[in-house]
Formats: sequence, structure tokens, C-alpha cells
Amino acid sequence: MKRPHNRQRLLSMHKMLFEMAQGNFNGHIPLSTYDDEIETLVVLVNMVAEELKESAFHSGFVNPYITHRIVTPATFILDENHSIKNVNQGALEILGYNAVQMLRHPIQDFLIDDFSNMSDFEKKELEEMLLSGEIITLNFITLEKLIVTAECSVSRLSDGKFTVLSFVAPFLQVHQTSSELIEIKLNRHDNFKQTDARLIQRVYDYVLANLTEPLPSIKELARQFGTNDFKLKDGFRHFFHTSVYKFYTEQRLKRAYLMIEQTDIPLKNISFMNGFNSYPNFSKSFKKQFGFSPKELGRGKTSSLIPLDDLNPS
Repeated sequence: MKRPHNRQRLLSMHKMLFEMAQGNFNGHIPLSTYDDEIETLVVLVNMVAEELKESAFHSGFVNPYITHRIVTPATFILDENHSIKNVNQGALEILGYNAVQMLRHPIQDFLIDDFSNMSDFEKKELEEMLLSGEIITLNFITLEKLIVTAECSVSRLSDGKFTVLSFVAPFLQVHQTSSELIEIKLNRHDNFKQTDARLIQRVYDYVLANLTEPLPSIKELARQFGTNDFKLKDGFRHFFHTSVYKFYTEQRLKRAYLMIEQTDIPLKNISFMNGFNSYPNFSKSFKKQFGFSPKELGRGKTSSLIPLDDLNPS
């Protein structure tokens, strides 16, 4: 017979390992009174999280307000001397510079590739190869001294004077934090005070930190944060353009989506780990949110996580 306390500890480890894979090393699994192999694994997982948190990453590494933009196009217009005549916003965002820092500078200033030792013949040969439609791999250096490797295409404009260099690259866009958004909106709404904004911020953070737990009623949340349910509902909708419950549900489903896509954890376990009390309810909510069921979403192909059913001792 499978013991409930074993299953719960294994679920806790799965949840924490998934969080660690996303870059969150702040979790900790409470130790139990059991002295067995599973408890040893719990201790090891906690130790790994602590080691990574202390030695591998600086504080503030985890930012829950970062969202991925799949690809961002970058385009440079180069003159006859290969200096940057114009540049689009995508290139500025990817490399971290502003237009003043890039315009009229040689493209070489933003590359770690060294073409200075090439002969004139080699340079001419390279230019002809590029303009014939070949792709070249270039290593750009960002303002923060990070390397962006890109497969670049090169073409020449019709007048023959300018060259277009372009590529697409994954880009992490850091949104304004909820605190900054609240500050902006507070200045536009005379009915809310600074203390009200801070209260709504606390509720927002509480919801994000408790996605695996059932959401208390609005009355209970209001009591917990020392306000009334009307002010809580009205304030949250004003600052975040949605209700507390809808925000909570959407965030759980987004988290579940990533877990389904990037891991091989069984769907029922993912449902449980994201606070849904039954798989049918989870499946129905998921389909309503994304337009297809959890089973229709492609599963992770490279996950090495072992299914819980294979780990649970009898």
C-alpha cells in the first residue's frame, strides 16, 4: 500500500525541483519525523537549493515579472565603411545600447569577432559571399559585456550604397514591476491612497506566492489584509485590470502549461501541484484558457524527471 506521507514528500520534491529549474532557489521542504531514504533525498534537495542560491547566483536573480518574447528582429543599416547608419529598436533592446551609442560607430565595435588580421582579398571574398546570400555567424557583445551569437543575413539596398545586416534572437523583456505600475496608476486615481496601493501590492504578491493553495474567499482575504472586500476587489481591478480570482486562476494555468510543456510529470500530478482539486476541473479550466486540453499540448522531450508513480514506494 502506498503511504500518503511518502507521496506528499515526493510531490514536494517535484515541485521544488521544477522551481529550481526555473531559477527559483528560495524554496525549502520542511523536514518530517521519518528516518528513511525519502527524507535523505529531501535533505539533499534542500542542500542543493541552498548551495546554488549562495554560490551560483546573486540575490535578485529571480524576477517573477520577466516574460519571454519568442524572437526579436534586429536590423543594422551599414554605410560603405561598415559604420552603422541606422538601427532598429530590436537591435537596441537585444544589445542594451541606445541609438546615440551605436550610430556612426563601426559594426566591428559591437563584435568580439576579430576581422582585423584578414587580408584585403579575404575581406573582399567574405563580402561577396555574404552579399550572395550566405549566412554568417557573428558574436555580438552587449552593453553588459554578455555575448549574443546570431546567424546573420546580409543584403544590399537598391542604390548599392548601404548594406543591411539582420538577425533574429530570443529576447527576455523585463516588464515594469507591479509596484512601478501601481505608482503610475496611483497618480491617475484620486480615490486611492499610497497605503491602498501598498495593500493591493501585498495581495498581488500573496496570490503569486500561494498558487498551489486554495484561494481564500474575498471576505477572508480582506480580513487577512485588514481591509474590506469592496476596497480589495475595486483596487485590484483598477491596478491590474482583472479580478483577484481570475488572476489567481490564470497564473496557475500558465504555470501548469509550462510544467506540461517542459516536463514529463503526469498530468494528474500537475493538476494537484497547481492547486486544482480534481483533474476534470483542471482540464476544463485549461481548455477554456488556452483553447485545447492538457493532453493536446506537446510534452517535454528532454525531461529527466522520473514519474512519481515509478518512485512511490509501496
